Amino acid sequence: MEGNQLKIQSTNRLQGAWSPWIGMIALFALLVVTTGQPLGAQTGGHQVFGMVLHSSDPMTLSQGGFAPVWGTQSPLRSLSNPALLESGLGRSYAAAWVQRSAGLGQGEVAWVVPTPQESRWTMAWGARFSGTGSMARTNPFGQMEGEHRASEGALIYSLAHRFSPRWNWGVQGRLYSSQMGGYAAWGGGLGLALRYENPEQRRAYALLMDDLTLVFRDYLPGSLGQRLVPRRVSLITTQSLAHLPLRWTLGLQHLENWSLRYQDPNDPFQNRVFSLNDSDTLRESALSAVSQELFLHLVLGAEINLGKYLRFRTGYQALSRAEWSFPERTGGSGFRWGLALETKRIRMEFTTFPQTLAGRTSAFSLTFVPH
Repeated sequence: MEGNQLKIQSTNRLQGAWSPWIGMIALFALLVVTTGQPLGAQTGGHQVFGMVLHSSDPMTLSQGGFAPVWGTQSPLRSLSNPALLESGLGRSYAAAWVQRSAGLGQGEVAWVVPTPQESRWTMAWGARFSGTGSMARTNPFGQMEGEHRASEGALIYSLAHRFSPRWNWGVQGRLYSSQMGGYAAWGGGLGLALRYENPEQRRAYALLMDDLTLVFRDYLPGSLGQRLVPRRVSLITTQSLAHLPLRWTLGLQHLENWSLRYQDPNDPFQNRVFSLNDSDTLRESALSAVSQELFLHLVLGAEINLGKYLRFRTGYQALSRAEWSFPERTGGSGFRWGLALETKRIRMEFTTFPQTLAGRTSAFSLTFVPH
Protein backbone atom coordinates (compact mmCIF):
# COMPACT_ATOMS: atom_id res chain seq x y z
CA MET A 1 0.00 0.00 0.00
CA GLU A 2 2.75 2.43 0.96
CA GLY A 3 4.66 1.49 -2.20
CA ASN A 4 1.65 2.36 -4.35
CA GLN A 5 1.25 5.72 -2.60
CA LEU A 6 4.92 6.52 -3.15
CA LYS A 7 4.57 5.57 -6.82
CA ILE A 8 1.53 7.85 -7.19
CA GLN A 9 3.34 10.74 -5.46
CA SER A 10 6.41 10.36 -7.66
CA THR A 11 4.20 10.23 -10.76
CA ASN A 12 2.43 13.44 -9.70
CA ARG A 13 5.77 15.17 -9.14
CA LEU A 14 6.94 14.08 -12.58
CA GLN A 15 3.75 15.34 -14.20
CA GLY A 16 4.05 18.63 -12.32
CA ALA A 17 7.62 19.08 -13.49
CA TRP A 18 6.74 18.37 -17.11
CA SER A 19 3.42 20.26 -17.25
CA PRO A 20 4.85 23.70 -18.17
CA TRP A 21 7.08 22.24 -20.87
CA ILE A 22 4.28 20.26 -22.57
CA GLY A 23 2.33 23.44 -23.25
CA MET A 24 5.43 25.33 -24.39
CA ILE A 25 6.42 22.61 -26.86
CA ALA A 26 2.87 22.35 -28.20
CA LEU A 27 2.65 26.10 -28.84
CA PHE A 28 6.07 26.18 -30.49
CA ALA A 29 5.04 23.34 -32.81
CA LEU A 30 1.86 25.23 -33.66
CA LEU A 31 3.86 28.32 -34.57
CA VAL A 32 6.06 26.30 -36.91
CA VAL A 33 3.04 24.80 -38.68
CA THR A 34 0.99 27.99 -38.97
CA THR A 35 3.76 30.09 -40.49
CA GLY A 36 3.62 27.87 -43.56
CA GLN A 37 7.35 28.14 -44.21
CA PRO A 38 10.63 27.23 -42.56
CA LEU A 39 11.68 29.30 -39.61
CA GLY A 40 14.60 31.15 -41.12
CA ALA A 41 16.88 34.04 -40.28
CA GLN A 42 15.07 37.28 -39.51
CA THR A 43 17.81 39.24 -37.77
CA GLY A 44 20.19 41.87 -39.03
CA GLY A 45 17.94 44.48 -40.66
CA HIS A 46 16.27 42.34 -43.33
CA GLN A 47 12.74 43.46 -42.53
CA VAL A 48 10.62 46.57 -42.35
CA PHE A 49 9.27 47.95 -39.03
CA GLY A 50 12.44 46.84 -37.27
CA MET A 51 12.81 49.86 -34.98
CA VAL A 52 9.44 49.73 -33.19
CA LEU A 53 9.84 46.03 -32.50
CA HIS A 54 12.37 46.83 -29.76
CA SER A 55 11.16 47.69 -26.27
CA SER A 56 11.73 51.06 -24.60
CA ASP A 57 11.03 49.65 -21.13
CA PRO A 58 14.10 50.21 -18.88
CA MET A 59 13.42 47.00 -16.95
CA THR A 60 13.31 44.91 -20.13
CA LEU A 61 16.48 46.55 -21.45
CA SER A 62 18.39 46.23 -18.17
CA GLN A 63 17.57 42.51 -17.94
CA GLY A 64 19.28 41.79 -21.25
CA GLY A 65 16.15 42.17 -23.39
CA PHE A 66 13.52 40.12 -21.52
CA ALA A 67 11.25 41.27 -18.71
CA PRO A 68 11.00 38.78 -15.82
CA VAL A 69 7.95 36.56 -16.16
CA TRP A 70 7.38 36.28 -12.41
CA GLY A 71 6.49 39.02 -9.94
CA THR A 72 6.35 41.93 -12.38
CA GLN A 73 3.32 44.02 -13.28
CA SER A 74 3.48 47.09 -15.48
CA PRO A 75 1.71 48.36 -18.60
CA LEU A 76 5.10 48.60 -20.33
CA ARG A 77 5.81 44.89 -19.84
CA SER A 78 2.61 44.00 -21.69
CA LEU A 79 3.95 45.62 -24.88
CA SER A 80 6.69 42.98 -25.02
CA ASN A 81 4.82 40.06 -23.45
CA PRO A 82 1.00 40.18 -23.34
CA ALA A 83 0.88 37.13 -21.05
CA LEU A 84 2.27 39.30 -18.23
CA LEU A 85 -1.10 41.04 -17.91
CA GLU A 86 -2.89 39.82 -14.79
CA SER A 87 -6.63 39.80 -14.15
CA GLY A 88 -7.69 42.25 -11.46
CA LEU A 89 -5.04 44.83 -12.34
CA GLY A 90 -6.21 48.34 -11.63
CA ARG A 91 -5.92 51.30 -13.92
CA SER A 92 -2.29 52.27 -14.50
CA TYR A 93 -0.36 54.43 -16.95
CA ALA A 94 3.27 54.33 -18.06
CA ALA A 95 5.61 56.12 -20.45
CA ALA A 96 9.22 55.45 -21.42
CA TRP A 97 11.91 57.07 -23.56
CA VAL A 98 15.16 55.65 -24.97
CA GLN A 99 18.00 57.79 -26.26
CA ARG A 100 20.56 56.02 -28.42
CA SER A 101 23.73 57.16 -30.10
CA ALA A 102 23.72 59.19 -33.34
CA GLY A 103 20.51 60.99 -32.37
CA LEU A 104 18.26 57.92 -32.47
CA GLY A 105 15.31 58.13 -30.11
CA GLN A 106 12.39 55.87 -29.24
CA GLY A 107 9.47 56.09 -26.86
CA GLU A 108 6.35 54.23 -25.82
CA VAL A 109 3.24 54.74 -23.75
CA ALA A 110 0.90 52.12 -22.31
CA TRP A 111 -2.13 51.90 -20.07
CA VAL A 112 -4.09 49.02 -18.54
CA VAL A 113 -7.87 48.88 -18.84
CA PRO A 114 -9.14 47.75 -15.41
CA THR A 115 -11.16 44.54 -15.23
CA PRO A 116 -12.70 42.74 -12.23
CA GLN A 117 -10.78 39.87 -10.70
CA GLU A 118 -13.47 37.31 -11.54
CA SER A 119 -13.41 38.10 -15.27
CA ARG A 120 -9.98 36.51 -15.84
CA TRP A 121 -9.51 38.85 -18.83
CA THR A 122 -7.15 41.83 -18.95
CA MET A 123 -6.68 44.44 -21.67
CA ALA A 124 -4.03 47.06 -22.36
CA TRP A 125 -3.36 49.66 -25.03
CA GLY A 126 -0.03 51.07 -26.06
CA ALA A 127 1.92 52.90 -28.73
CA ARG A 128 5.55 52.98 -29.82
CA PHE A 129 7.32 55.57 -31.91
CA SER A 130 10.89 56.06 -33.06
CA GLY A 131 12.88 58.55 -35.09
CA THR A 132 16.34 58.77 -36.58
CA GLY A 133 16.70 62.53 -36.65
CA SER A 134 18.09 64.25 -39.75
CA MET A 135 20.07 62.20 -42.24
CA ALA A 136 21.91 63.24 -45.38
CA ARG A 137 20.08 62.65 -48.65
CA THR A 138 22.34 61.67 -51.56
CA ASN A 139 21.79 60.58 -55.14
CA PRO A 140 23.18 57.33 -56.61
CA PHE A 141 26.46 59.16 -57.33
CA GLY A 142 26.94 60.20 -53.69
CA GLN A 143 26.14 63.88 -54.24
CA MET A 144 24.34 65.71 -51.43
CA GLU A 145 20.73 66.65 -52.11
CA GLY A 146 19.68 67.85 -48.67
CA GLU A 147 18.37 66.02 -45.61
CA HIS A 148 15.58 63.62 -44.81
CA ARG A 149 14.15 61.86 -41.78
CA ALA A 150 12.97 58.35 -40.99
CA SER A 151 10.39 57.37 -38.41
CA GLU A 152 8.25 54.41 -37.39
CA GLY A 153 5.19 54.00 -35.22
CA ALA A 154 3.01 51.21 -33.85
CA LEU A 155 -0.40 51.06 -32.19
CA ILE A 156 -0.61 48.01 -29.91
CA TYR A 157 -3.56 46.21 -28.30
CA SER A 158 -2.91 43.42 -25.78
CA LEU A 159 -5.36 40.90 -24.37
CA ALA A 160 -4.64 38.22 -21.75
CA HIS A 161 -6.73 35.44 -20.25
CA ARG A 162 -6.05 33.22 -17.25
CA PHE A 163 -7.64 29.88 -18.14
CA SER A 164 -6.36 27.99 -15.07
CA PRO A 165 -4.78 28.85 -11.71
CA ARG A 166 -1.28 28.36 -13.17
CA TRP A 167 -1.68 29.06 -16.88
CA ASN A 168 -2.49 32.18 -18.84
CA TRP A 169 -2.04 33.23 -22.44
CA GLY A 170 -1.85 36.55 -24.22
CA VAL A 171 -2.41 37.80 -27.74
CA GLN A 172 -1.35 41.10 -29.21
CA GLY A 173 -2.34 42.99 -32.33
CA ARG A 174 -0.19 45.74 -33.86
CA LEU A 175 -0.60 48.29 -36.65
CA TYR A 176 2.66 49.62 -38.11
CA SER A 177 3.61 52.68 -40.13
CA SER A 178 7.03 53.62 -41.44
CA GLN A 179 8.21 56.78 -43.18
CA MET A 180 11.60 57.06 -44.84
CA GLY A 181 12.27 60.11 -46.95
CA GLY A 182 9.46 60.20 -49.49
CA TYR A 183 8.57 56.54 -49.06
CA ALA A 184 6.05 54.92 -46.73
CA ALA A 185 5.12 51.41 -45.61
CA TRP A 186 2.18 50.00 -43.67
CA GLY A 187 1.63 46.69 -41.99
CA GLY A 188 0.22 44.67 -39.15
CA GLY A 189 1.58 42.26 -36.59
CA LEU A 190 0.38 39.49 -34.30
CA GLY A 191 2.08 38.36 -31.11
CA LEU A 192 1.38 35.27 -29.00
CA ALA A 193 2.54 34.35 -25.51
CA LEU A 194 1.95 31.49 -23.07
CA ARG A 195 2.94 31.59 -19.40
CA TYR A 196 3.03 29.02 -16.62
CA GLU A 197 3.65 29.97 -12.99
CA ASN A 198 4.33 27.97 -9.84
CA PRO A 199 3.67 30.20 -6.81
CA GLU A 200 4.94 27.61 -4.35
CA GLN A 201 8.35 27.55 -6.02
CA ARG A 202 8.26 31.28 -6.95
CA ARG A 203 9.03 30.38 -10.55
CA ALA A 204 7.48 30.99 -13.97
CA TYR A 205 8.06 30.04 -17.60
CA ALA A 206 6.97 31.80 -20.78
CA LEU A 207 7.03 31.02 -24.47
CA LEU A 208 6.87 34.16 -26.57
CA MET A 209 6.53 34.85 -30.27
CA ASP A 210 7.21 38.55 -30.62
CA ASP A 211 5.69 39.29 -33.98
CA LEU A 212 4.10 37.71 -37.02
CA THR A 213 4.36 40.56 -39.50
CA LEU A 214 2.27 41.13 -42.59
CA VAL A 215 3.32 44.04 -44.82
CA PHE A 216 0.24 45.67 -46.35
CA ARG A 217 2.20 48.15 -48.44
CA ASP A 218 5.96 48.21 -48.92
CA TYR A 219 8.13 51.26 -49.55
CA LEU A 220 8.04 50.89 -53.33
CA PRO A 221 4.88 52.32 -54.93
CA GLY A 222 2.33 49.68 -55.87
CA SER A 223 4.12 46.88 -54.01
CA LEU A 224 2.22 44.59 -51.68
CA GLY A 225 3.89 42.59 -48.97
CA GLN A 226 3.07 39.01 -48.15
CA ARG A 227 5.73 38.21 -45.58
CA LEU A 228 4.22 36.35 -42.64
CA VAL A 229 7.11 35.09 -40.54
CA PRO A 230 7.99 35.29 -36.83
CA ARG A 231 10.55 37.91 -35.87
CA ARG A 232 11.66 36.25 -32.63
CA VAL A 233 10.56 33.13 -30.77
CA SER A 234 11.82 33.04 -27.18
CA LEU A 235 11.70 30.83 -24.11
CA ILE A 236 12.03 32.59 -20.74
CA THR A 237 12.15 31.44 -17.12
CA THR A 238 12.30 33.53 -13.93
CA GLN A 239 13.09 32.37 -10.40
CA SER A 240 12.61 34.45 -7.26
CA LEU A 241 14.59 33.22 -4.26
CA ALA A 242 12.74 32.70 -1.00
CA HIS A 243 15.53 33.67 1.43
CA LEU A 244 17.50 36.17 -0.64
CA PRO A 245 16.31 39.47 -2.16
CA LEU A 246 17.24 38.21 -5.63
CA ARG A 247 15.31 37.36 -8.78
CA TRP A 248 17.06 35.98 -11.85
CA THR A 249 15.87 35.50 -15.42
CA LEU A 250 17.21 33.16 -18.09
CA GLY A 251 16.10 33.44 -21.71
CA LEU A 252 16.79 31.82 -25.06
CA GLN A 253 16.01 34.12 -27.98
CA HIS A 254 15.67 33.60 -31.74
CA LEU A 255 14.64 29.97 -31.45
CA GLU A 256 13.20 30.33 -34.95
CA ASN A 257 16.77 30.50 -36.25
CA TRP A 258 19.39 28.24 -34.72
CA SER A 259 22.36 29.54 -36.72
CA LEU A 260 23.12 33.17 -35.87
CA ARG A 261 26.71 33.14 -37.15
CA TYR A 262 28.03 33.87 -40.60
CA GLN A 263 31.37 34.10 -42.37
CA ASP A 264 32.51 37.67 -42.86
CA PRO A 265 33.62 38.16 -46.51
CA ASN A 266 35.46 41.35 -45.54
CA ASP A 267 37.58 39.57 -42.96
CA PRO A 268 41.20 39.90 -44.13
CA PHE A 269 42.03 36.53 -42.60
CA GLN A 270 39.09 34.82 -44.37
CA ASN A 271 38.74 32.34 -41.55
CA ARG A 272 36.95 34.12 -38.71
CA VAL A 273 33.25 33.60 -38.18
CA PHE A 274 30.69 35.75 -36.43
CA SER A 275 31.11 34.54 -32.86
CA LEU A 276 32.20 35.54 -29.39
CA ASN A 277 35.78 34.41 -29.89
CA ASP A 278 37.70 36.10 -32.70
CA SER A 279 40.20 33.23 -32.92
CA ASP A 280 37.50 30.76 -33.96
CA THR A 281 38.10 29.24 -37.38
CA LEU A 282 36.03 27.25 -39.81
CA ARG A 283 37.97 24.20 -38.69
CA GLU A 284 36.56 24.34 -35.17
CA SER A 285 35.17 21.20 -33.63
CA ALA A 286 31.48 20.38 -33.87
CA LEU A 287 31.09 20.67 -30.09
CA SER A 288 32.63 24.14 -30.10
CA ALA A 289 30.34 25.28 -32.92
CA VAL A 290 27.22 24.01 -31.14
CA SER A 291 28.22 25.58 -27.82
CA GLN A 292 28.89 28.95 -29.43
CA GLU A 293 25.62 28.88 -31.35
CA LEU A 294 23.77 28.10 -28.11
CA PHE A 295 25.58 30.89 -26.27
CA LEU A 296 24.52 33.46 -28.88
CA HIS A 297 20.88 32.70 -28.01
CA LEU A 298 21.48 33.27 -24.29
CA VAL A 299 20.07 36.20 -22.29
CA LEU A 300 20.68 36.62 -18.55
CA GLY A 301 19.14 39.05 -16.07
CA ALA A 302 19.05 39.64 -12.33
CA GLU A 303 17.33 42.01 -9.91
CA ILE A 304 18.42 42.70 -6.34
CA ASN A 305 16.28 44.47 -3.74
CA LEU A 306 18.36 47.12 -1.98
CA GLY A 307 15.58 48.11 0.38
CA LYS A 308 11.87 48.71 0.50
CA TYR A 309 11.83 51.04 -2.50
CA LEU A 310 15.13 50.64 -4.37
CA ARG A 311 16.13 47.86 -6.80
CA PHE A 312 19.30 47.23 -8.77
CA ARG A 313 19.18 45.36 -12.09
CA THR A 314 21.77 43.92 -14.40
CA GLY A 315 21.77 41.78 -17.52
CA TYR A 316 23.82 40.30 -20.32
CA GLN A 317 22.98 39.46 -23.94
CA ALA A 318 25.57 37.45 -25.85
CA LEU A 319 24.17 38.26 -29.30
CA SER A 320 24.32 42.00 -28.65
CA ARG A 321 27.94 41.72 -27.56
CA ALA A 322 28.83 39.75 -30.68
CA GLU A 323 27.00 42.14 -33.00
CA TRP A 324 28.21 45.46 -31.60
CA SER A 325 31.76 44.83 -30.38
CA PHE A 326 34.96 45.10 -32.40
CA PRO A 327 37.79 42.54 -32.42
CA GLU A 328 40.28 45.20 -31.39
CA ARG A 329 38.11 46.63 -28.60
CA THR A 330 34.99 44.96 -27.25
CA GLY A 331 34.09 47.58 -24.65
CA GLY A 332 31.08 46.81 -22.51
CA SER A 333 28.72 45.75 -25.31
CA GLY A 334 26.20 43.19 -24.13
CA PHE A 335 26.28 44.20 -20.44
CA ARG A 336 23.49 46.32 -18.93
CA TRP A 337 22.54 47.76 -15.56
CA GLY A 338 19.69 49.82 -14.16
CA LEU A 339 17.90 51.14 -11.09
CA ALA A 340 14.26 51.30 -10.03
CA LEU A 341 12.57 53.43 -7.38
CA GLU A 342 9.14 52.07 -6.49
CA THR A 343 6.49 53.55 -4.21
CA LYS A 344 2.84 52.69 -3.78
CA ARG A 345 1.64 54.81 -6.71
CA ILE A 346 4.73 55.88 -8.64
CA ARG A 347 7.53 53.82 -10.17
CA MET A 348 10.62 55.37 -11.80
CA GLU A 349 13.08 53.20 -13.70
CA PHE A 350 16.39 53.95 -15.40
CA THR A 351 18.95 51.93 -17.33
CA THR A 352 22.08 52.68 -19.31
CA PHE A 353 24.61 50.57 -21.18
CA PRO A 354 27.23 50.92 -23.92
CA GLN A 355 25.61 49.91 -27.20
CA THR A 356 28.72 50.47 -29.30
CA LEU A 357 32.01 52.31 -29.07
CA ALA A 358 30.19 55.26 -30.64
CA GLY A 359 27.91 55.86 -27.68
CA ARG A 360 25.57 54.61 -24.99
CA THR A 361 21.90 53.76 -24.78
CA SER A 362 19.90 55.20 -21.88
CA ALA A 363 16.25 54.71 -20.98
CA PHE A 364 13.88 56.22 -18.42
CA SER A 365 10.27 55.37 -17.56
CA LEU A 366 7.54 56.61 -15.25
CA THR A 367 4.56 54.50 -14.13
CA PHE A 368 1.57 55.92 -12.28
CA VAL A 369 -1.05 53.86 -10.44
CA PRO A 370 -3.94 56.12 -9.30
CA HIS A 371 -5.51 53.55 -6.96
